[in-house]
Amino acid sequence: MAIIKRLRDYKERRNTLKYRLYKFLRKNSKVTPESPVVIIWDFGGYGDILKKNAIISAALNVRGYRTHFLVCDGTPEACIQRGVEKNERIEDWKNVCAKCLHRMKFTANQYNAEYSLAGDYISAEKKNEFREISESINIDEIYDYKYKQIDAGMLAWSSLVRYMKGFVIERKDLKKEDEIIYRKYFYAGLVNIYISEKVLDKFLPVSIFSSHGVYVDYSPVVLLAYLRKISAVCWSSGYKDFLHYFTIPKKANKLEFRGITEAEWNKRLDKPLTEDENKILDRYIYDRYNRGNKFDFLNISLPETKEELKRKIGIDNDNKTVCMFCHVAWDLSFDLSEMIFDSANDWFNETFRIMCEVKDVNWIIRVHPGEKGSGSLYTLDDYIKENFKNIPDHVKILWSDSGINSFGMYQLIDAGITLFGTTGAELPLFGKNVISGGEAYFSNKGFSLDTSSKDEYEKLLRNINSVKPLTKTQIETARKYAFSYFIQRQIPINVTKKSEGHFGNLDLNKTDDLLPGNDIIIDAICESIIQGKDVILNEEMIMKVESEAEHRFLPL
Repeated sequence: MAIIKRLRDYKERRNTLKYRLYKFLRKNSKVTPESPVVIIWDFGGYGDILKKNAIISAALNVRGYRTHFLVCDGTPEACIQRGVEKNERIEDWKNVCAKCLHRMKFTANQYNAEYSLAGDYISAEKKNEFREISESINIDEIYDYKYKQIDAGMLAWSSLVRYMKGFVIERKDLKKEDEIIYRKYFYAGLVNIYISEKVLDKFLPVSIFSSHGVYVDYSPVVLLAYLRKISAVCWSSGYKDFLHYFTIPKKANKLEFRGITEAEWNKRLDKPLTEDENKILDRYIYDRYNRGNKFDFLNISLPETKEELKRKIGIDNDNKTVCMFCHVAWDLSFDLSEMIFDSANDWFNETFRIMCEVKDVNWIIRVHPGEKGSGSLYTLDDYIKENFKNIPDHVKILWSDSGINSFGMYQLIDAGITLFGTTGAELPLFGKNVISGGEAYFSNKGFSLDTSSKDEYEKLLRNINSVKPLTKTQIETARKYAFSYFIQRQIPINVTKKSEGHFGNLDLNKTDDLLPGNDIIIDAICESIIQGKDVILNEEMIMKVESEAEHRFLPL
């Protein structure tokens, strides 16, 4: 019986992810002591994210690139894992760090990943120096503080805003008792910038690969790499399971999360969409709002008619109807784009003031339906109810739980207003204007009404009745952009175990797909990481993906 048990245990060990991937890499890895290095930055403490990074790491290994993971061990103290909703005492953070590190080490070992820890690159003396700076600096001086040419103070602020989940949007919202959190994130920013520099100096990598690319956790190494002209690619999840955006930084101290490089946009602009491409886009837009399985809005049936929707909202005239599509104000999108307002609240306040004064327009304020699901503790719903007691009849509020599908709104309204929401890429497909209050990823492409100052923005809203619908050429341009943004730029990773969801493990039946030439998507991702370019599907890739993957969108 003992022999049988040992044989059974041996067989089970040989069938584990750790063992089979080890054997695969031992047979196929092209890594040598002289191999160029790719640094994979995993400071967020998410084991599921490390899985995805490790799968790409294995693909890089079999192409001759040595990958080295940097894992947070609690050295920065403040991080993306923190949040006011957790009600944790600062002195207890270290206990959470231990559990997080255990999870990260376990996942790294399962994937045979080579890694080192944050604390390996900073001395106690340096940490004390940064602690002294963060604790003694005037609180008003933190925001504009730069270290190694990186906006450490701004990164600290964006991390704090995320931590507060809606309670702090503008700097005037910061309460005395919360200043210690701001200082903690500032300390983390200084520490992570310093560690990033030491890592780049030690490994001299040819590229940096990371998720997110924002906050004090991920930004420092990406932005330092950009300044040093080292390739850097960040990924974020797409709008459906198994889809991702892979994006390079395009300017110092700013990452455009999901945009399109100028070169790729010009290439797409010069080429008309084919009949199949138009059908794929139409199916995508319809399914995005009507088939569930998406990350950012409610799965609500459409009203049957435009008139039915008007009655539901309470519109009883034929005036022009314009909708303001609001954002989750603490979301990272505010770290990624420039805007002409000081904050999301400033944008809302100014827009609401103009709406109240312009009475011959049906104004709708659409609170983002993701407010509740995203974890907001103080929502725009709360902000409006607390600060605006008298709302005129010609201004309608659709609360975050209103039960109205945005796709239906697109049919009803004549124009939309946003800062940098996906509305800017979708509404023009219906021939409707989008007014942008900032420099969004869709700005300056020829189909949006972009403003460069508050005065220009106000003038445009006050004269909204004179704004004409988009021309046929503008709609065609918008469709090209939407196809590139939603279809070409959302990249599937098909080597994961789909039964485990978006963050599933490597499918061990597909390990050979990691080899060069066996999966054109994996090939494109690896090429992007090494060359430092966005991943964008070409015609061959799209046709292959559409024919093989059920989560993509075949023509009607």
